[in-house]
Amino acid sequence: MSSRVLALVGLLLLMPMVVHAQAASLRGKFVDVTSNTVVPGVQVKLTSFADSADVHRATAKDDGTFEVTGLGLHAYRLEATRLGFEPLKIVIRVASAKQDAGTIGLTPEAVNLKGVTITASPAPAVIRNDTTEFRASAVKTNKDATAEELVQKMPGVTVENGQVKTNGEQVQQVLVNGKPFFGSDPTAAMRNLPADVIDRIQVYDRGSDQAEFSGFDDGQSQKTMNFILRNQQAKFGKVYGGYGDRDRYQSGGNATYLKGPTRVTLLGLSNNINQQNFSPQDLFGALGNGGGGMRMMMFGGGRPGGGFRPGGGGPGGVRMGGGGLGSGFDPGNFFVGQQDGISRTNSGGLNYTGQWGKRLNVTGSTFLNDSRTDNTQYLSREYTPPQDSTLTYGQTATTGTKNGNERFDGRIEWTPDSLNSVILTPRLYFQNTNADNLSNAANSAIAGNRLSQAFNQTANETDGNNLSSHVILRHRFAKKGRNISADLGWGHTYKNADASQYSLTDYLTGTASSDTVDTQTGTETVTNNYTSRIALTEPFSKLIQLQATYNPSLSRSTSDARGLRFDPVTGLYSRPDSATSNSFENRNTVQNGGLAMLVTMGTWRWLSSAAYQHTELHSEQTYPLTQTIDRTFEDVLPAMTLSGTFKNKANLRLQWQTSTTPPSISQLQNVVDRSNPLSITSGNPDLRQSRNQSLQLRFSMADPFKSKSKFLFLNVTRTQAPVGNATFTAVRDTVVSGVAVTRGTQYTRPVNLDESWTANAFGVYSRPISFLKSILSFNSGLTFTRTPTLLAQGVNRASTYVVRGGAVLASNISTNLDFTLTYFGTYNMTRNTLATTNTGDYFSHSAGMRLSATLKHGIVFREELSNNLQTGVPGQYGQNVVLWNTTVAKKFLKDDKGELRVTGTDVLGQDRSVSRSLTESYVQDTRNRTLGRFVQVVATYSFK
Repeated sequence: MSSRVLALVGLLLLMPMVVHAQAASLRGKFVDVTSNTVVPGVQVKLTSFADSADVHRATAKDDGTFEVTGLGLHAYRLEATRLGFEPLKIVIRVASAKQDAGTIGLTPEAVNLKGVTITASPAPAVIRNDTTEFRASAVKTNKDATAEELVQKMPGVTVENGQVKTNGEQVQQVLVNGKPFFGSDPTAAMRNLPADVIDRIQVYDRGSDQAEFSGFDDGQSQKTMNFILRNQQAKFGKVYGGYGDRDRYQSGGNATYLKGPTRVTLLGLSNNINQQNFSPQDLFGALGNGGGGMRMMMFGGGRPGGGFRPGGGGPGGVRMGGGGLGSGFDPGNFFVGQQDGISRTNSGGLNYTGQWGKRLNVTGSTFLNDSRTDNTQYLSREYTPPQDSTLTYGQTATTGTKNGNERFDGRIEWTPDSLNSVILTPRLYFQNTNADNLSNAANSAIAGNRLSQAFNQTANETDGNNLSSHVILRHRFAKKGRNISADLGWGHTYKNADASQYSLTDYLTGTASSDTVDTQTGTETVTNNYTSRIALTEPFSKLIQLQATYNPSLSRSTSDARGLRFDPVTGLYSRPDSATSNSFENRNTVQNGGLAMLVTMGTWRWLSSAAYQHTELHSEQTYPLTQTIDRTFEDVLPAMTLSGTFKNKANLRLQWQTSTTPPSISQLQNVVDRSNPLSITSGNPDLRQSRNQSLQLRFSMADPFKSKSKFLFLNVTRTQAPVGNATFTAVRDTVVSGVAVTRGTQYTRPVNLDESWTANAFGVYSRPISFLKSILSFNSGLTFTRTPTLLAQGVNRASTYVVRGGAVLASNISTNLDFTLTYFGTYNMTRNTLATTNTGDYFSHSAGMRLSATLKHGIVFREELSNNLQTGVPGQYGQNVVLWNTTVAKKFLKDDKGELRVTGTDVLGQDRSVSRSLTESYVQDTRNRTLGRFVQVVATYSFK
């Protein structure tokens, strides 16, 4: 192992010596986007993101060129102003000693000539280094459009179940004017910012505070969408309320006050029509099935992002970051999309951003949510291949879930001088859930006869918290390029769960018998996490920078579960149940150190790194058995990134990285979960960590003069020793790994298997359609996954292929006529090495139209039409329906501030909530309760 480490370190340092480091510079050229002529006299201001006191200025020459010297190798905010042109604000990342920003387009301000306004439509997408920038004025939206409607018109941007994606990648953070907006929840900004207050939308990979400071990517970047507002002195918002038949109601509002660096936003909402301002929080997985129910827990494989495995088999953990122990405290992991069923929601939030004096920036947001979701779900599962004698599983469940969230996100930036800065980011998250479930389920054989059936009634109450804080200390030395930073983090999670279960299970094979379970259980889990990362950056030469990192971390989890059975003699729950009881402690210690080298040559940047990681895993069980597990893992984790920007029209990024994923306490804990009597689960104390390798390619190109753009994203991930499922179906009463399994019952536990693969490809091409005054975007993609699972017949390798394609036609006609046409089609195929039939193949598509037309006298028509098709599935789970929502509204008051509308939802009464999911061992179809048809009258008052 030592020779491998020395070899890698030698490769990093074996580079030719060149002249000593010097300050970087930035040059570029301003042109008029409408005429492509140069723009002289532009005032340029560069402000460092790492230090707001680090400001540089310059003025463009007669030929439109400018140059700013004395810069560091990190991100700057560039502001360009000139009379007769719209002010420009963009993010520039200075990555080389002589950075060339290329041609920067300025948009002429509208000129009034005798009542006629002459304007030019700017390009919808522009590439600026590694940032894709969309001009909001490139597309026209109706006066009432939100940011969510606006971004869906931009090339490559989609919103699926409240999750924003750009070029197939999920947006993890939304900023407003470069500052956080309600923590890291994209939904808040999407649905509460009016489209007409937005000037530009920037999409880029935002690095950590340490990476932004040093210029070295540390693998912690987040896909970020930054909304830059048109006016820095503004007030805007709205209030609304409505009521309709079937007691459907809605009310709410939002208000934003903006004055320079100070921004205050207040919002609230109350309804029973499944609308929400925020993504709900799910710290404990209580919302994963749309309101509880008989859980079918999958420890590995399965749906992307499901179970306890990183989404799609991708790399978990943090490269050069302690093996991933800190990732469990990312609150973005806890947000879920809209739940199935019918929800009543009451929520409110407050966001504040301000600058206190010259040296202190403060951002904070708080959010309160209370929701109740009721659902009836029908579920059918077909195993591929059949698991022993079992072919299908069917379930009908009625659930009710109450969920309460309170969360606070803060960020305090203190810059005492130009060389030092301190950042504090506290997060306080709380959750309480109550779930009731009543269900009937059955396992059936290949011949169609039932093997077993169960009636199950459960009640669960869970409360807990997730508290964390990071302190980032940064210091810049007098020598350019030399700096040091430290990120010290702490996290604490607490979960307290009480559950009761009554179930009656009938076993119908052989001699018929029944089994009754009547238990109460209590579980308390505590996890404390401590992380740190120290990074020292040193200029090696004009072209080369080096960085050394040290990243130790410690995670300690304790869990105590106690189960009690009902004693008919005493009438109390007093009989200990060892099968559902467990006391467990897990401790994970990581020592991680590494070296990185950044080489900048013209427009190219090459970053290579290697980290040595030593992991010690200690697991100790004290009840009902005594067992101790000590594991040691040693890994070398190399990574490389190559990126280049070409004349601010194209950007290329190729990245290879490695990481490890240690087993979690949930996977290691061998307590048996019998909440579903027909499908029981447990953990596995013998698990070892997984190792991931990922290769990713991103290519973006935009022609601002022809308004054409292209995007391509490719990713391939291989996971060694992934945590998959071992599933056993008992044909007779037996004991498996010390767990009693009754005939006709499935038992699933996590195990390490050989390897899994995931590959994704996604492309977008966009261009204007002049005669329609619209923007047309085509997109297509391919996803491949290969996931192993262990069955009685052996290891089954399930390969899933998903082919998708679509198009979006977004109008750019006027604010009085706004429409968006969409089509998305998907074909899904699955193949299993232990099965000869192809039962999982199906096709689905969604074709939709959204139209808003404003007529004379303030009359507005809004129409939403969609055709949802799903074929290749059983009839009760298929669909070919037309959903139609229609609205007639009347504007009134000055500047159309008031509106009264009548809305019909699901006018044709065809809504069906059905879905199909493919895993490595089964195909599952579900159907859920829907709102149905209703009519509402809604009054709205807007102000700006």
